[in-house]
Amino acid sequence: MALFCLALVSTGQSHAAWYEAKGQAVIVNGNKEKARRDATEEALKQALLFAGASISSVQQLTNGLLESEDITISSSGEVDHLELTDEVWHSDYVTVSVRADIFPAAKQCTAVDYDKNIATSYFMVENRNHLVEGKIPNFSEAVTRKLATEMSAQAQNLNLAYIAPHTTRWGVNGLEENVRALSQQSNAQFVLIGSINDVSVERQRPSSIAFWKEEKATRYFSLSIKVFDGINSGLLLQQDYITEANWPFDRFTDVDEFSSTFWRTDYGNAIRKQMQQLTADINETIACQPMTGRVLNVASSHISVSLGRDNGIQNGDELFVYQTSEIIDRHGKAYLQYHIYPGAFVVENAYGNTARLIHKDSGIIANIQESDFVIKR
Repeated sequence: MALFCLALVSTGQSHAAWYEAKGQAVIVNGNKEKARRDATEEALKQALLFAGASISSVQQLTNGLLESEDITISSSGEVDHLELTDEVWHSDYVTVSVRADIFPAAKQCTAVDYDKNIATSYFMVENRNHLVEGKIPNFSEAVTRKLATEMSAQAQNLNLAYIAPHTTRWGVNGLEENVRALSQQSNAQFVLIGSINDVSVERQRPSSIAFWKEEKATRYFSLSIKVFDGINSGLLLQQDYITEANWPFDRFTDVDEFSSTFWRTDYGNAIRKQMQQLTADINETIACQPMTGRVLNVASSHISVSLGRDNGIQNGDELFVYQTSEIIDRHGKAYLQYHIYPGAFVVENAYGNTARLIHKDSGIIANIQESDFVIKR
């Protein structure tokens, strides 16, 4: 939960502004330090999002702020100055106020504004026995769909556009082929694969002396992900996300893993924060990846490609066509070799998820084949 207000103060710099924000966090199991850190992180994140800056460094900044004796820290990045101005403790939650001098993120490449479509399937749960407590057999689907929701809310140009309605065990054998197949099936450039490694519950029984106290339960969450460029199966990101939180249900409660009740618990919120960090990591990783699609059809002087208005393609845009081939060096190592077709192609008609192109200069399209690739830089 976060509340924030905006205060613009002259700083002597043309594009900087002071942003004031308040964040709140619940105190769980008496852990005030964690509540303080969560409230500060939430406040700063809201200020950054409102200012148009990135949020990839929120955790680093808040940890540095909380661990330093001084309440003020400086950064050479988008947050030039950060102050913890106030904190108010209540019986079961804390309110933290921060003030930050924020520069909006500079666009480092033209591809930042392109829509990035991602395909995935329900994340595989490695040990389904972990799902017995709470009776949450559809936990993987719930988590995957929650990621899509968080991604839509947090990243303007990032879309979990396709979720295959099944779980997939992504083994080493055939991985590249399966990644390319899912990319082609969904018309999404990027492929996300995930494995939920731990959803176990640990219960601590009260001692015989304090028999009247309730049993405490902690539930764990561990997710391993990989993000690929689905066009060439290149691995772009590999990361683990691990958290734990209080599990408020008893051993016999049936939990609806899709419900607001579940996602509002400490455990649901802890997973949601990991989904937000995952979104930020993916966004940072693929922000400058050029938009890439496939040639669908070659007819006369025109070609049809798998990019369209849904990807931000407009009439008059210039795209380039290339082919790939695999070459093996003398050590037996495989490399992709790119063959770029000379000249640019202009979008003559852009449709929902396709476009019709013509060569910019000659209008001749010899040697272009279906399943060649098209790119917008």
